[in-house]
Amino acid sequence: MSLNIETIQILESVLAGVIIASAFIIGALIAIFRRYSVKNRAIFTAFGGGVFLATTAYLIQETLTIGSSWSLIVGFILGAASYYSAKQLIKKNAQSKKKPENNLNESNPNNYPSGRPIIVGTILDSVPEALFVGIIIALHELGVVAAIIVVFLGNLAATLEGTKRMKRRKIKNRDILKGWTADFLIVAAAAPIGFYLAHVIAIDVLATVLGFAGGTLIVFTSSELISPAYRESINHVEDISISLGFLIGVILLFIL
Repeated sequence: MSLNIETIQILESVLAGVIIASAFIIGALIAIFRRYSVKNRAIFTAFGGGVFLATTAYLIQETLTIGSSWSLIVGFILGAASYYSAKQLIKKNAQSKKKPENNLNESNPNNYPSGRPIIVGTILDSVPEALFVGIIIALHELGVVAAIIVVFLGNLAATLEGTKRMKRRKIKNRDILKGWTADFLIVAAAAPIGFYLAHVIAIDVLATVLGFAGGTLIVFTSSELISPAYRESINHVEDISISLGFLIGVILLFIL
């Protein structure tokens, strides 16, 4: 029995969502069970930052292509504000649970930056990105494979960084995996939802969703990937890694 085109596209959107979200599980398992140097960690984190900078540029272009400048402005501001607010809430909650003596102990693992903002950040930016993949499948647009590859690479880098932070804070492996598994389930569902939304909501609303992804992604990338990479900088190899990640992202998204 042959499948019709719409059924094939639905299956493609489901597969795309699973591939994008699988980066969370793969990255978490690598970070938990494999040792690698601070230098290699910084290099790959910076690479992911460069990839996501290219992704942000692509999302902005697509927002303006299918929607208006107001769709971009509104979505971008909402995205950036949402990530900032979520991060502040997590930080405030963590500080309220921290014992007073911990603030005086510089060697305490709880003084390391938490990996939990990355889990929140990947949900806030990966869900709209996965929605976008479903949307371009529905609209028969080109670049689906490139978009999947780029988002996967960026999510993998973010997961490696976030998991290592949580390991340094002595969070149990089971709890780390639970967090990333929740990310996996949410993001995997987003692509087929995006495919459905492309058929039922206005183009300007879709464009605002993409603008939201761009706003979230630029804040997330700068604070959770690029900043940590330079904080652990060794001989400034991150300069080359960010540039290479950006170039590869541009080639995949804009040229191929």
